[in-house]
Amino acid sequence: MNLAELLDPVTPQSFVAEYWEKCPLLSHGAADRFANVFSSRDMGRLLQYQRPRSPEGIMLVKGSRHCDINWIHPDGSPRLDKVRTAFQDGYTVVVNKMERLWEPVALFTAALEQELHHPIHVNLYYTPAGTQGFEAHYDVMDVFILQLEGTKVWEIREPAANLPLPDEHAPLNKDRLPPVVFEEELRAGTVLYLPRGQVHSARTNTTASLHLTFGINVVTWIDLFSAAISAARQDPRFKQSLPPGFFAAPDRMRARFETLVDEMKQHLQMDDALARLAEQLIVPKAAPGQSMLPEEPELRVDSVVTRRTGVICRAIDGPGYAGIHYSGGRMVGPGKVAAGMRFVAENTTFPVSALPDNLNEKEKLVLARRLVKDGLLRVKEAE
Repeated sequence: MNLAELLDPVTPQSFVAEYWEKCPLLSHGAADRFANVFSSRDMGRLLQYQRPRSPEGIMLVKGSRHCDINWIHPDGSPRLDKVRTAFQDGYTVVVNKMERLWEPVALFTAALEQELHHPIHVNLYYTPAGTQGFEAHYDVMDVFILQLEGTKVWEIREPAANLPLPDEHAPLNKDRLPPVVFEEELRAGTVLYLPRGQVHSARTNTTASLHLTFGINVVTWIDLFSAAISAARQDPRFKQSLPPGFFAAPDRMRARFETLVDEMKQHLQMDDALARLAEQLIVPKAAPGQSMLPEEPELRVDSVVTRRTGVICRAIDGPGYAGIHYSGGRMVGPGKVAAGMRFVAENTTFPVSALPDNLNEKEKLVLARRLVKDGLLRVKEAE
């Protein structure tokens, strides 16, 4: 499932223009549209064989309070009998980082990251009937809530903070909560988008509820500028220490500071900053679902190749070289392949023959085979 299918009937373009970081959005769909992602029937298998560790991987929560019975093994994994008892007593089972534990969730996450380019983590919430896991709060990430099973009533209030950063979270005054914007019962197949800072709470009525929260850890302009500024590490003037006793004598530093601010401008290059972000966010994280022992596919010049689901890629070039950053690695070659790398980054499906004509047939096949072998592309099966 891609972003368009998740948001339908709202288009991704309208979503970005009208809702992203601005206001909540509800999207209703068929009750079974997330049935292949996860279900309550999978809970036992998840806890028994994936064995998430408390408290980073799994929590039991009711009314924002953690369960105080001894429900974990010495190694931190959950005791299934105690988890069942806590669930019957009204505790929500929270499993964090589901994208690391369950392949269908990982594939779904990767598909969304491929379009959004912002890192995503996924938490699962399994709440029994007639209870509430968390009291009113806000998050420091944008979220998509996917209702998988049952129903849950969400109370959405006005934001308590304007686009808060991860280190800017603060507790709410329960006696002075922001006004309610709307209240909605989410049913299976419903998606709710909430910008960060939006106050919310959720409760179940007569049925248990199972939902996934896709937390979008947004990459901000601050992050881009930080990446750009890091280029100044190559300039020895910026690596000099502040003078001893600098807090007591700021006036002695002012002229030097203003000079370095002017000099910093030469380091603030957006392409360099994006390359540094790619090294941090794209290269270390391979897309899920790749076989460890793939067969060598037959590849001809008329073969059609397509980008693997979840792969983000970005063409790079410089004096005498060209390459591509992609999810899980990078590839660099001579400058002659620059047009080919840009073509691959800009097109998701194409015949090998469509690669730019500055490459001959043999060179096109060599490039395509390398990108297939490294996991950026795969050979598309004939329909």
